[in-house]
Amino acid sequence: MSENRELQPRWRWLLGLSIALALVYAGFEAGRMSAGYSIASSMIERIDLKGRNRALEEDNLELQHRAAIAEVAQRVDRQAQTDAQRMMSELQAETARQQQELQFYRGLAVRQFGSGTLRVQELRIRPEAEERRYRVLITLVQASTRDTLASGTVSLTVTGGLDGAERVLTLAEIEPAKRRELPFSLRFFQQIEVPIELPLDFVPASLQVEYRLGRSAEPTRQAFDWRAEGQTETPAL
Repeated sequence: MSENRELQPRWRWLLGLSIALALVYAGFEAGRMSAGYSIASSMIERIDLKGRNRALEEDNLELQHRAAIAEVAQRVDRQAQTDAQRMMSELQAETARQQQELQFYRGLAVRQFGSGTLRVQELRIRPEAEERRYRVLITLVQASTRDTLASGTVSLTVTGGLDGAERVLTLAEIEPAKRRELPFSLRFFQQIEVPIELPLDFVPASLQVEYRLGRSAEPTRQAFDWRAEGQTETPAL
């Protein structure tokens, strides 16, 4: 009984203290509410701030990701620019080398044939599958010290025997399309293919190529012995 009597004042003191603290806190909250403060509004504001903070963190991560991509793209651009400059330097060096070789071979051609000379450098006569049909390959070469364009026309005639008499066949007589001449346009060289078909009893002996620069220029002629089977021919003397 004595112990219960001793505990009752303590419980009363604690209860009184709790009530006092509750009254103080209630008064504190009442004062904040009278001053315009609201617990609900504060909680809502805190939730909103957390949401904003989370959105800002996501934006920050997105910006970091974009910055990383931009840095990689910048490195790729620098590498591509370096590679392009290297390739350009190599192309310039190759162009210079080819230009030197071109000048060298052009000089050789000029020394051999003379400057400004257009001539038949090579002639081949190749039999076709069908009898009496051939393909004449004419290689025209221009020896010039400058990149001048040579344009004109080329034609040919075939001399041989027919029925015991000499006969000269023009291009229009032996070319399947009956063309009298063929055009050419070259800076250094051009190969012209001319299909022809000879009469059945005609025996070819020589072939003469005629070419001219432009329409009004005088034609130049070169004669070749007739040798078929794709053998390289040299001008007949």
